[in-house]
Amino acid sequence: MTRPAPHLCSVVIPVFNRGDLLRGVLAGLAAQSVAGERFEVLVCDDGSTEDLSPVIDAFRGPLPHMRHLRQENRGPAAARNLGIAHAASDVVLFLDSDVRPGDRVVEGLAGALARHPDWQGAEARLEPTGGEDSFGWEAPRSDHGGHYHTAGIAYRRAVLETVGGFDENFSRAACEDVELSVQVLRHGPIGFVPEAVVYHPRRRRTAASSWRGRRNWRYVQMLACRYGFLAWPGNKTAFPRLRTALCAVGTMPAGRVRDALRRLPGAPADACRGLVLALVEWCGGVSMLPVILFAPLPPRRSRFSDAGGGGART
Repeated sequence: MTRPAPHLCSVVIPVFNRGDLLRGVLAGLAAQSVAGERFEVLVCDDGSTEDLSPVIDAFRGPLPHMRHLRQENRGPAAARNLGIAHAASDVVLFLDSDVRPGDRVVEGLAGALARHPDWQGAEARLEPTGGEDSFGWEAPRSDHGGHYHTAGIAYRRAVLETVGGFDENFSRAACEDVELSVQVLRHGPIGFVPEAVVYHPRRRRTAASSWRGRRNWRYVQMLACRYGFLAWPGNKTAFPRLRTALCAVGTMPAGRVRDALRRLPGAPADACRGLVLALVEWCGGVSMLPVILFAPLPPRRSRFSDAGGGGART
C-alpha cells in the first residue's frame, strides 16, 4: 500500500453515530497549536446508521488531510485497527469520538515521541468535564499516567503493527486499550505528557447503564487470565478467575457502598443513589460469575492488517 508524504501523526477516531459529539472532537483538532495541514485525521465509522458526512465535510477546510473510512459494525477495537491500516504517519494518535482535545495534544504527543526515541507511546493527561462530581456521573481520569486510555494516547505505528493492533475479541469499549498497552510495554516504555490535555465528558450513571456494564467483567477476566493482573498492568494477582469473581461480587460493590455511606451525612440523596447503583452492580457481578469462572480464554485476534481492503473509503 503506497503511503502519502509523512505527517506529524495520523489521528484515529472510532465512531458509531454520535455526530453531535464528533463535531466537538473535530473542532478541537481544528484549533490545534499546529496547522491542520501537518497531520491527518482518520474518522473510522463503525457501521453508523447516522449519516456523519455533513459533520465531517464541515471541517475539511481546517483539516484538509481528513478521510472517512467505513466498515460494518464490529466494535471500537476493530474500528481503530481500520485506522492503523490506513495511517500515513509513523505516529498514530487515538482519540475517542466524545472527547475535546486541548490545543497542544497533537504537538505534545507527536513531539514527545520525536524527543524520546525509546518511547513506544505517549499518553495525554485526561480530565473529566461537565456533569457532576457525584455517584450519578462518571468519566475516566488520568492525572499522572499509567492508565493508557485510548481517549488520548499516541503510539508508533511500527509497534502497533508488531503487536498486531487491538484485540478484536474486545468488542465493547472496555479494556481493549489496557490490553494493547500490555503488548506495547513489552517493546518499550509509554511516556506521560501532562501538557497534552484531553477533556472527557462525564456520563450519567443509571441502573440501566450499570447493568449493561456487567458484561465488562468478561474483559477483566480475560486480562487477568492472560497477564495476571486486575485492571492495570503491575497489579499482579494469583488465581485470576477467583480474584475477578471476588472483585465482581465483593470488592467493587463493597467499595461503592463504603463511599456511599461516607456521603450519607452531607448528601443523603446522592448516597442513596450510590447504594442503589452498588446493588445493581452486585447483581450484575453475580450474573456474570459463570462467565468469569468457566468461559474459555480466546486467543488474541486482530484483523487490522487486512482492514485496508475491507472498508469503503470516501
